[in-house]
Amino acid sequence: MSSRWAVLLRGVNVGGVTVRSADLRSALAEAGFIDVRTVLASGNALVTVGGDGDGTGADAPPADELDGADVRARVEAALLVRFGREVRVVVLSQVALTAVVDACPYAADSETHHAYVVLLGDPDAAGTAFETVAAVVPTPGASAAGEVDEAVAAGVGVLYWWCPRGSSLSTPVSKAVERLSRTSLTTTRNLRTLARLTHG
Repeated sequence: MSSRWAVLLRGVNVGGVTVRSADLRSALAEAGFIDVRTVLASGNALVTVGGDGDGTGADAPPADELDGADVRARVEAALLVRFGREVRVVVLSQVALTAVVDACPYAADSETHHAYVVLLGDPDAAGTAFETVAAVVPTPGASAAGEVDEAVAAGVGVLYWWCPRGSSLSTPVSKAVERLSRTSLTTTRNLRTLARLTHG
């Protein structure tokens, strides 16, 4: 049996930290993952963990017994070897990621907004993270008074964020998410990017 996983690197290709897609594919393949595919240049990959003979070691558990923590540890170890520095990742099974995308309460895009998903390394922390971020959300419609009109919603291990176009680095929610990332493993993706990772 085999299992398909989405691997989302945190904080790469921004702030001078560069991980090229070709290097990422190579590092994951050398670590024993198969059918490695990268999506866009923002640190996204799909990998398969196969059964016997997949190169991940004779003592590795069967693919259908692995969980996200196992895959994350294996990926982070491979990236440390390849790039010589710690690169944190969030890992979800492709099935779980599909459920996250399908459950988003916001449209992927509109004329005024984009939908983003904040993925949490510790899914059990979603409730606390939501309370922290939601506390800064302006009253709906506040943009008429010169404030930003945005929204957040809690999901399973994620936060959904409805953000005005062109404002993803400057809104109250973006700043709250950035503060959250200082103490928790998080990474944020556009909903359309995640949708591309639900197949292939």
